Amino acid sequence: MRIEQKVSSTGSRAARAEEERPRLLFVDDEENIRLTLPLLLDQHGFDVTAVGTIADALVQLTAITFDILIADLNIERDGDGFLVIAAMRRAQPNCKNFILTGYPGLENAIRAIQNQVDDYFTKPADIEELVAKLKARLGTPRVQPIRLAAALMEKEGEIANIILESVKKDPLLRRARLKDSERIDHLPAIFQAIITRLLHEGRPFVSKELRFASLHGKRRKKNHYAPVMLLREFQVIGETIQNLLGTHILPLTAAEVTSDLRLLTESLNTLTLVSFAAYSKAR
Repeated sequence: MRIEQKVSSTGSRAARAEEERPRLLFVDDEENIRLTLPLLLDQHGFDVTAVGTIADALVQLTAITFDILIADLNIERDGDGFLVIAAMRRAQPNCKNFILTGYPGLENAIRAIQNQVDDYFTKPADIEELVAKLKARLGTPRVQPIRLAAALMEKEGEIANIILESVKKDPLLRRARLKDSERIDHLPAIFQAIITRLLHEGRPFVSKELRFASLHGKRRKKNHYAPVMLLREFQVIGETIQNLLGTHILPLTAAEVTSDLRLLTESLNTLTLVSFAAYSKAR
């Protein structure tokens, strides 16, 4: 009887210890790191769930309560680790969120958006430092807002549809005889260019992004846009995004994203000028 009681007591203590282990969701598309880092974290007292896709991460965070999220910066495309973080922020506001990146050159960009992550690590991560930071953050409250870049990534499809409706209602732009898909086929590239610039602290556009803007200007010339229509098109994009601030689509205030709004305006102005220059030269 005593032996059974002792075993039972030991089992109860083990169960309580397991319950007390912080639950951690680890998201990375590299199989090697998914096999190694979770084992090390387990040895340091974390209960780790490791997945390799955004879809799997979303399934886990809707089914299980986590204390910590560590997401690779680039899972399926550049910067989409913030999509997972944004989803976690909504589903589990108390979860601590961390970014893992293999590109030290992006450290400044990550620092610039640390008001949506608790900290970041570069690969290969020093396990002792990583564990120390995780445990230090577990006891601190999180009150930081989501920044505009993450919100745009998360709500890109919804925002594009709202811009489409704004374009179709605009007295000037609705004159163009275009399919809905033709009216907004440029938006994914514009969003990606703006998001990338926000993530990189306003770094200049690269040639690929400017080339897209140039091609868009030429395409609008073929679509029989008047010059003022091309300018108005970019205006509508900026106005729509700013009008969505404070709504469920972009639950941010202008005060929270003042510097982001400045970059948004500058970016749209630059893309407008490049598009207009190409439009003017097109035949």
